[in-house]
Amino acid sequence: MINMAAHNMNRNMTVLGLKFDYRLLIILPVALLIFSSYVLLNSYLTTGEWFVRGIELKGGTMLSIKTGQPTHAADIEKALSTDFGKLIVRELRGFGEYGASIEMDSSVDYKKVMDRLTGSGIKITDFSVENTGPSLSTLFWSQAQMAIILAFVLIWIITFIVFRTVLTSFTTMLSAISDLLMTMAFMQIFGIEFSLASLGALLMMLGYSVDTDIMLNSRLRKDSGEDVNQKVGGAVKTGLTMTFTSIGAVGAILLTPVPDVLIQIASVLFIGLFADIVNTWFFNSPMLRWYFETRGARNA
Repeated sequence: MINMAAHNMNRNMTVLGLKFDYRLLIILPVALLIFSSYVLLNSYLTTGEWFVRGIELKGGTMLSIKTGQPTHAADIEKALSTDFGKLIVRELRGFGEYGASIEMDSSVDYKKVMDRLTGSGIKITDFSVENTGPSLSTLFWSQAQMAIILAFVLIWIITFIVFRTVLTSFTTMLSAISDLLMTMAFMQIFGIEFSLASLGALLMMLGYSVDTDIMLNSRLRKDSGEDVNQKVGGAVKTGLTMTFTSIGAVGAILLTPVPDVLIQIASVLFIGLFADIVNTWFFNSPMLRWYFETRGARNA
């Protein structure tokens, strides 16, 4: 009875003077996971795509122009939409340069687009054209899916070999999957395309997610003379220091005028790092704490 009472008391934690069962923390990541799944499902039911794919993964033509003065995406869309249909225009800025990227169907003649922009009073100082055919984009898309699947398979194998515990492998995998779904959902909300650049950022984010989960598991398994609550507290302090340091570095990129591809990578990492905070410390941490406390109570 004494051991069981002590075990129940360990389930309480205090934040800002409020005591509550730490297992209630799981509500936040579960709610965000449901919301993220809804965003992706709604996108699929509305557009037929789970998320917006970039030129490399869906095919088409990307016209990047440099101008001598700031350009506005709305003005470019207004000048082109009548004759060239639906286009995706983004403003580009970096190191004193101005410009825009224009995504269009492969059937559109980019030279006519440039002529129309020049006729509208936009002075083009330089330009580049990237054309991705349907077969190549299909290949890139299949390789991107394979890379993500292979990443999750390796994550599960490595965590199971290192810790030899089904629960550890399961929670690490579920945390990584939740990180991916949440990041992709908020990419959809903020209009960030799923491109080869964002794919690289997502894989980096998954690696970081597993890193914090492994640190948490290692701290809980370490025989340091501390109880589970103290071990979790130390892991949280170390993990949040690591994560917010990375967020600061990524945030510096977002506040600096750099090329669009770096902004895209930094944006995905910025979202993913916050998703990792939620899934590691609000889901994985309570699950593992409950597991180790339960195991300790059984051995008492």
